[in-house]
This record gives sequence, structure tokens and C-alpha cells, in this order.
Amino acid sequence: MNKYSLSIITINRNNAEGLKKTIQSVVCQLYKEFEFIVIDGASTDESKQIIIDHEKHISYWVSEKDKGIYNAMNKGISKATGDFVLFLNSGDSLLEDKDILEKVVLNLQKTAVYYAPIYLENNETTKHLVEYPKRIDEKFAFTNTLCQQAIIYHSSVFHNNFFDESLKFISDWKMHFSLFKNKIEFIHFNVPFALYDINGLTSKGETKYNAHRERLKTQFLEFTFYFFKYYGTNKRVFLRLLKMVLKIK
Repeated sequence: MNKYSLSIITINRNNAEGLKKTIQSVVCQLYKEFEFIVIDGASTDESKQIIIDHEKHISYWVSEKDKGIYNAMNKGISKATGDFVLFLNSGDSLLEDKDILEKVVLNLQKTAVYYAPIYLENNETTKHLVEYPKRIDEKFAFTNTLCQQAIIYHSSVFHNNFFDESLKFISDWKMHFSLFKNKIEFIHFNVPFALYDINGLTSKGETKYNAHRERLKTQFLEFTFYFFKYYGTNKRVFLRLLKMVLKIK
């Protein structure tokens, strides 16, 4: 069975401990046929030193100002040379199984988006497994979000196609729905391979609320037909939209 090359992209800003955890989960893998790219947003904590300490394991890294998460992710894409791309951001990690990368790569066969169940981790104490449908239909793609760290993309999906940097929180949702509408195949993995740190930007508090608002606005303005198709009778969604228009929280 052929093994395809993999690019792992980690973005970070001022999350030194999370970055260290992520790097260690990658470099401990027994399978080494991958490139590791770290994009740091000019961190002012110890992040840069942690990158330097692990430099021999990193294929490419940079520490410079960026315009947000999706700008950093696009920088990573522009440097990636693998057949497939996995985003594993600071604080997130691969499972403790040191063979997990090889198991993943051996199952990569098609020009597709692969997705798997994923563990949500809270302060390294609580882990909750999130399952996704074995087949994704249009309604699911529009009304739900696949966790970024549960996805491996064929690199060809990024040819002349980058994350929308005008969005602050939900450009990954927009990317996934657009790929689905463009007939890119989504293939389900049965086995989880990553832990997602739910203390990230869009996972809690005010930022989580703003992410929901941004997605609703994007759905309504850019995918109006699907908005009415799938939310047409949902009064709660229309109430949220009305509050957003009136700028009421």
C-alpha cells in the first residue's frame, strides 16, 4: 500500500506551553515521513525559544506578525509540500499512540477531505469524544462544523483556494461547505487521531458567541439559498439574525 506524504501545520501566538505540548506529540511519532511547519505570530512569550529548542524536528518555521488565525494558516499552506495537510494548532495534540501517524497515512488514498472522531480536551483533565456521521450530507455540511483538528485535506483542495481572511472565527466552516458544494469527497475515518484543546479561540465565552454570530451572518449573506433551505422554519435562528441586524445581544 502506498504511503502519501503529509504536511503538519501548527500555528501559534503566545501559547508557549500549548506549543510545547503540540510539538512533543508530533516529534515522538515513530513514523517520520512528514514535514512539520510552525507559523508563530511574533509571540512575546517563550514560544520562539521552544521552536528553536525543537528546530531539528521542524521543516520550516517563522515568527512574524500576521493578520489572524486564517492568515497564519494560509502562510502554512503556502509552504506545505505534502500530498495531504493536517492542521494541529498550539495546545492540540496527536493521541499518545506513537504509531498513530502511520496508521493515518496508510489510509490516505484519494483526493478527498478525510475526517475522524475527535477528543475534546479541557485543561488536560477531561476528555470527551465527539463523533461525526459516517456520511456527510448537504444539511450537515451547512448547519454543523467539523473540528479542524479532525480533518486531513488533500493538498490539491488548496490550489488557488485559501481560507477567507476576512473572517475571524469560521473560515474553516466556509471552506468545508464550499468544498462540499464543489463535489470534493468527504471520507470518514473510524479511528480518532487527535485531541482538540477546547480552551482555544472559538471554544468559549464571548468568542464562542461571536463565532456563532459570524457564521450566521456569513450563511445569510453568502449562502442565502441554503440559509432559507435549512433554516426556513427555525424561529430561533431568525430571532438571532434579527438581533444581529439590530445589534442586540
